[in-house]
Amino acid sequence: MKRMKFAVSLFSPFIVLFCVMTLSVTACAAPSTGGGRKYEPFIPTDPIMPLSQVKPGMKGECRTVIRGSDIVTFKAEVLDVIPNSGVPANLIFIRASGPVIDQTGGIAAGMSGSPFYIDGKLVGAIGYGWHFSRHDMGLVTPIEDMIEIWNNPEIIPSFDPAPIVAEKPPSAASDDKELDWERILSRDITGSETGALSLDILTPSVDSFAGGIFISGLSQRMADKIGGILGKEVFAFGGGGSIGDRPKMVKYDAKLKPGMAMGASLAWGDVEIGAIGTLTAVAHDGRFVAFAHPFMDLGPTAAVLTEARISGVIPGLSSPFKIGTTGDIIGIVTQDRPQGIGGRIGRFAPAAGCNISLTDVDSGRTYKRGFQVVQDKYLITNLIGVSIVGCIENLWGRSGGGSAKITATYSGSALPGGWKRTNVFVSETDVASEMLKEFNLLTQVLSVNQFQELRPFGVDVEVEVTQEPRVLYIEDVVVPKGVLHPGERVSFDITLRPWRKDPYVRTYSLVVPKNVTGIAELLVRGGGIGEENAEYMEAGWRSISSLPILLNEVDAKETNDQIVIEIRGQEALADQIKRSQNGNPEDLMNDKLKSEIRQEKMDEGSMRIIRTNYYVDGLIQKLISVDGSSNNTDDSAGEPEEAAG
Repeated sequence: MKRMKFAVSLFSPFIVLFCVMTLSVTACAAPSTGGGRKYEPFIPTDPIMPLSQVKPGMKGECRTVIRGSDIVTFKAEVLDVIPNSGVPANLIFIRASGPVIDQTGGIAAGMSGSPFYIDGKLVGAIGYGWHFSRHDMGLVTPIEDMIEIWNNPEIIPSFDPAPIVAEKPPSAASDDKELDWERILSRDITGSETGALSLDILTPSVDSFAGGIFISGLSQRMADKIGGILGKEVFAFGGGGSIGDRPKMVKYDAKLKPGMAMGASLAWGDVEIGAIGTLTAVAHDGRFVAFAHPFMDLGPTAAVLTEARISGVIPGLSSPFKIGTTGDIIGIVTQDRPQGIGGRIGRFAPAAGCNISLTDVDSGRTYKRGFQVVQDKYLITNLIGVSIVGCIENLWGRSGGGSAKITATYSGSALPGGWKRTNVFVSETDVASEMLKEFNLLTQVLSVNQFQELRPFGVDVEVEVTQEPRVLYIEDVVVPKGVLHPGERVSFDITLRPWRKDPYVRTYSLVVPKNVTGIAELLVRGGGIGEENAEYMEAGWRSISSLPILLNEVDAKETNDQIVIEIRGQEALADQIKRSQNGNPEDLMNDKLKSEIRQEKMDEGSMRIIRTNYYVDGLIQKLISVDGSSNNTDDSAGEPEEAAG
C-alpha cells in the first residue's frame, strides 16, 4: 500500500502555506495603486475591521466546512500582528480553539481562505500554518491585503474563435519607438459572458500545503511529473468520482457564503488538476476573493471555480487535512496573486478540450475519456501531453514496455478539418515516455506557434496499446544485377519480418534520379532512423514564415511506422558542397525546406514512404551502378504511398 506524501514548501523559514483554499465575503474598498492604473474597487458584502484596529488579545471566530457543505465556526484569538517585507505586507498570528478544532486536530489544510471575524467584522482569512508543530496556531492574511489583487487587470479569453491571421508583408519601421511595449503588454481584456461548457465527471480531491494540488485520473508517475512541472506537491488519486453519479454541470446563479468550500481547477473532467479551499469574501458585483495565498501564482488566469463537498478532516502528525470532492462549475478565477485568488461568479471562459479513445488489444476493451484544460498557451503546452499519457497509463493499468499506435488530431480556428499525425511507439522499458516526447513537441509547436492563436484548441487521440512488441524488421534487400540508367525505373525486393512471425517479401520500385551517375546508394530504413537533419534551419539558410509552412515541416518529420526507400547519388552531396564553397550566395540562402526536398523526390519517383501498422526497425544500404551515357528515361512518377503489413 502506497503512502501519500504530504511535503511542504515554505512561505518563510518554518512557515508552511496551507492550500485549504477558501472564498469569503468582506466589505472594504481597494486602496490606490500609488499613482498607477486604477481599477474598480472591490467592496465586500461584509463590513471589515482595518488591520490598524487589530490588537493582541482580541477574540473572534473563523468559518469553514469540515463535512459536507455545512459551514461551522471555531474560536480564534489574536496573538500578534507580524510585519512582512513582501506580499502580503502583514500577517496576523492566531490561536484557534473549541470543539471544531478538537475534532479536526487543529487548523487543517483546506481551511485556507476561511474568513476570520472579530465583532462581526471581517479581519482576514487563514492562509498559513506549520508542519510538525502545534496545529492550533496559524497565520491570517489581512483582508486589506487580499482585496489588493483587484488592483490588477483581468484577462478573460473570449468564446469567439481566434481570428485567422492573413499573411502580410513585413512593414518597415523607422526606429524602435514604433514598438509600443507598454501598450502591447498592459492589456485589459474581458470576454463573452455566455457560452456552453462540455463537462463531465466529479473527482475526489485532497488539499495540500504551499500551493499543493490534487490530481485525479492519471497514473501516479505522470501526476508526479505534472507536480514537477508546476512546482507543486501532488496528491494523486487513481480514478475519478462523482456525487450521485451526476455529471459536472455549469451553474450560472450560484449563491456564495463566506466559509463555504470551493475548488479551483486547471483541468477538469475525467482528468482533474486543482485544489480545494475556502471562500473568503464576495462583492455585490459577483467578484470574490479566497485562499489567502496563491493557487499557482499565475497572475492573470482563467482557471475554473467549482463548488466543493468535504468528506471529512483527517488528523495527522504533520498537519490535519481535508479530503473532498469538486462539484459544479460556478465561475472563473481571474486573479492568482500572492495574497490569494479572485474571480467572478457566473462568468466563464473557453477551455482547451481533449478526448481519448483507448483500445487495449490484449484484453479487447475500449475506454473513452475526456477532459478540458484552462485556455492558456503555456498551461496547454505543459499539461496536455503529460495528461494524455497519464490517462493512457491509468486506463491501461500498467506502465513499462509495450507498443502503442497513436493518431492525434489537433483542431483550432486556423485548422479547418483538423491536423492529424499518426505514429507507432515501442519500448522495452517505458513506452509512455516515448509517446510523451511526441505529444509535448506537437502541443508546443501548435499552442505557442508565433503565427496564429488556435482558439478553441483541441486534440482528439485514438490509441491502440499492447504488451507485445509490434515491430517490423527490415531483413534484406535484393536489387537487380547490372548497370542502371538515369530516369530508369528499377524494382527490388524487401524482406520484412514481423516480431516472431514468418518473413515475407514485398516488391517496390523507384526511379533513378536523372542527375545521378556512377555509384549510387539504395537506402531502405525505418522512419526516423538515419533521417537527415534540417541543415537549412540549423545553418540559418531558411526560416519558417507561416503556420502552413510550419505544419508542412512537422509533416515532413518521419514517423516510426514508415518504411523509407530512396536512391541517392553522390552528386547530390557534392552539389551541395560545391554550392556552399563556390556557388551563388543567393542560391545558398534560398536552400529548400525539408518538406520541399522530400516532395520533389516523391514527385521524381526516387523516394517512397510506405506506412505500416508496426514500428519499423532496421537500415540497409545497397550500392548500385548508374551509367549516365544513355538516358533511358521512364517518365512515370513515383507510385502513391501504400500500406505494408
